[in-house]
Amino acid sequence: MGKRSKWLVTGLTSLGTATAAGGAFASGFQLRENSAAALGNAFAGAAASVEDTSIVANNPAGMTALRGNQVSGDLAIVIPSPIFSGMSVNAAHQPVSGSNGGDAGGAQPVLAAYGFYDASPDVKFGLAITAPFGLKTQYDSGWVGRYNAVKSDLEVININPNIAFRLTDWLSVGAGPALQHTSAELTNAINSTSIARLANPQLPAGFALPDGYAHITGDSLSVGYNLGVFAQISPETQIGASYRSQVSHHLDGTATINVPAPLAVDPRFQTTPSQTDFKTPEIVSLAGSSRIRPDLMLLAEVQWTNWSVVKNLRIQRPDGSALIDQPEQWHGTWFGSIGVSYFPDPNWTIRGGFAFDPTPVRDQFRTARIPDSDRYWLAAGVGYKWTADLRFDAAYVHIFANSAPIDEVSQTGDMLTGRYSNHIDIVSLSATLRF
Repeated sequence: MGKRSKWLVTGLTSLGTATAAGGAFASGFQLRENSAAALGNAFAGAAASVEDTSIVANNPAGMTALRGNQVSGDLAIVIPSPIFSGMSVNAAHQPVSGSNGGDAGGAQPVLAAYGFYDASPDVKFGLAITAPFGLKTQYDSGWVGRYNAVKSDLEVININPNIAFRLTDWLSVGAGPALQHTSAELTNAINSTSIARLANPQLPAGFALPDGYAHITGDSLSVGYNLGVFAQISPETQIGASYRSQVSHHLDGTATINVPAPLAVDPRFQTTPSQTDFKTPEIVSLAGSSRIRPDLMLLAEVQWTNWSVVKNLRIQRPDGSALIDQPEQWHGTWFGSIGVSYFPDPNWTIRGGFAFDPTPVRDQFRTARIPDSDRYWLAAGVGYKWTADLRFDAAYVHIFANSAPIDEVSQTGDMLTGRYSNHIDIVSLSATLRF
């Protein structure tokens, strides 16, 4: 059975919907944007640098290097611009009408907040509220790939209390639970005409039905954890390592299906409760920072993300029958970054960084919901100490993304073929208050 025929048959036994992660701001559906200070270095040294309280999330053991109670907040505005060029043909090899989808990105905010309590010289407490994963893409409703995807919206909120202990003068450890709330919304059009023609090949040549529409929502609450080790090698040099666990979610929700009257009587195309299992990947980071001169610091980081947990995306009815069972077959990736911080005087910090952020998506499994590709970051930032206890940081990043081919078949046999181009701009501002 050919690829197109297999998906056509699947389309008649499902709701003709699709779900996947869409255009996130790091590779896969990962979000790194939790600190303007770290962003200015392209997140080089994020698990070892203690310039701000984002260390609570990036490596809890590093809290032992902070002094004084602190609170901070961060706002990042992320502007992705995924653009499709190509075409789509239906199951009868006829062109699908419509636009190329427009800019499926648009400005999107990412927020983070931190609190830190300096309990004693050797015991520290912290709280991080971040969005470590997420995505949002939305195409024009009448684009040529509407049977593959229209809207994809995934939000993961992570609430992470942590504690850190200083074991020796130079070695600290930290850990904490991570309460994770996930919500998702996915939509696409349904090719009602293709479904009707497959059911009755004798329909006249001019027969056509209006598109149907699928809207899936779901949410979940689950728990993971993170661990960290922090080593103060010398007064100028720190090394940090952190581990963030995989979190397994079971999303319950509703699949709302609207199709033309001739199909609406079929129970396969009626609104139903839905459920799916979903995992956020485990992440391991190793970072270092070294102040090689009083006015100059070098930083570096490598990070492994176990994207191989994303094997397939299956949404099903309560009885276990599939609404969608889509292969993904992602693979683990290594993110790497280098950065520099320059201190022209005690109040100012100037930052720069570069990162390579490879995609976990294999070309043969790329979808319109996640047209991901390898990415290259160029970052710049600045920090200013307004008073002894109040600090502001700002950063800008431009991300270059490789052109990405797509050859995706919808549940009703529509073949989307072409390429994606993309770039991402990020601006971020944070404030930290010590008291």
